[in-house]
Amino acid sequence: MDAQTSEHDSLTYKETPLIEPIKENEPKRNVSSIVTAIIFFILLFIVGFWLSGVVRKYTGNFFGGNKEVISTPTPTPKEKEPVFIPTTAGDKYAIWKTYQVLSGRTRAAYEGISYKLPPEVLSPICDGSSCGSQGTYLSGGTRFTIALRGVGQVLPDYRGRIISDLYGKPLTVVDILIAGQNGTEFTGSFTGTTVGGYVFTQMHGYMIPITDTVSLEINHFSPSGITTDFAKDDALFDQIMETLVVPTSSLEKGGVSSPSATPIVGE
Repeated sequence: MDAQTSEHDSLTYKETPLIEPIKENEPKRNVSSIVTAIIFFILLFIVGFWLSGVVRKYTGNFFGGNKEVISTPTPTPKEKEPVFIPTTAGDKYAIWKTYQVLSGRTRAAYEGISYKLPPEVLSPICDGSSCGSQGTYLSGGTRFTIALRGVGQVLPDYRGRIISDLYGKPLTVVDILIAGQNGTEFTGSFTGTTVGGYVFTQMHGYMIPITDTVSLEINHFSPSGITTDFAKDDALFDQIMETLVVPTSSLEKGGVSSPSATPIVGE
């Protein structure tokens, strides 16, 4: 009995080991830890990238930021120097308008004589009903006139006469070669009167022989009482003379011979 009792007691007090149940939420925790680690790594990468930029900025300023950056300029291509190409009178005055001189009595164009005026100058018109000369105003305010003289014309030929105003005041004359002919240049700086009745204070012009009996007068003058730029118009007058075309002739004589006091300055 004692033996059975002792065995019973030993069985009664022997403990059975505890078996803990398997936890089902462990996989979920592992996944959550991985995601958290990835996010932390990404944030750490972003912060590190930003910090590296800040460090580069300040270290660059500290070690070399104050140094002046010298840029090498790009060489500019050298411009070509303008080439001077001489022009002929025809090219130079291409936009100028060509005019012909009218015969004083018939008002027909005299063959072989022409000249040009700039486009801003009005076309010349007859000075008076007889059309002894034609005239217009240049840009500086002076009066430009041109006229045929001699046989068949209203005005007399200049040859053999003193070139003067209506009342006999002589102008200064110089014999010159112009348009292939022995002509005469005349100037005056006084108050005078033309044959047409214009009172002038300054004048510059030319007399040019055309044939033995016909000559050409061309001039410009400052009308009295009108403010003009004579110097400006005189330069323009020289240009107009460059465009003058007259017929060639076999004339060898010119100038003034057997002078008289007959007024010769045109309209």
